Amino acid sequence: MELTLANVMGLVRQTFADPRGAAQVVLRLPMPLQARWAAVALMAVLSAVLMHLMSGLMPPAVGPDGQVLPAISPFFWAGMVGFGMVMTALLAFVVGRWRGGRGELADSVILVAWLQFIQLLIVVVQLVVLVALPVLAPIVEVGAVLIFLWLLVNFVAEMHGFRSLGMVFLGIVLTFVLAVFGMTILLMLIGVAP
Repeated sequence: MELTLANVMGLVRQTFADPRGAAQVVLRLPMPLQARWAAVALMAVLSAVLMHLMSGLMPPAVGPDGQVLPAISPFFWAGMVGFGMVMTALLAFVVGRWRGGRGELADSVILVAWLQFIQLLIVVVQLVVLVALPVLAPIVEVGAVLIFLWLLVNFVAEMHGFRSLGMVFLGIVLTFVLAVFGMTILLMLIGVAP
């Protein structure tokens, strides 16, 4: 598939209409692993820019003492999004293979990068709603989380050749809970208060 605007927009439409079919198209992209990791880095940077723009439209955060909190740096956003994407790709690969899946790390990386691209498009919609109809912003935010989960479940299932979306969903939820628990324990061990 050539990466023309028309092809990308067609793939975006297919992602919402037929996520597993779209995952097949993404998996067939002739990109080496380094290029796939570069796509992850690019999505992290673009996400940071959009999050920074979005935070600029919100009222400033205020601490418990009434002081305005400093704005979060775009570099921090990029690091957080990048870390989240890398962890998602690694966990989707490792846990899926542990459960008998056939996916490769390169598959997981490109699917996570594509999923983040879709999330970026949804953030653009959120920005428009935030400006035009702020009362609907929470509904769009909940919808964005549900879309993310639906696409992640389908992408992981397609990558590993799993048939049961319900079992994949359960596996993702359990993996997320265990990962958060493990990170919390690790942070406590190194002296970072929760």
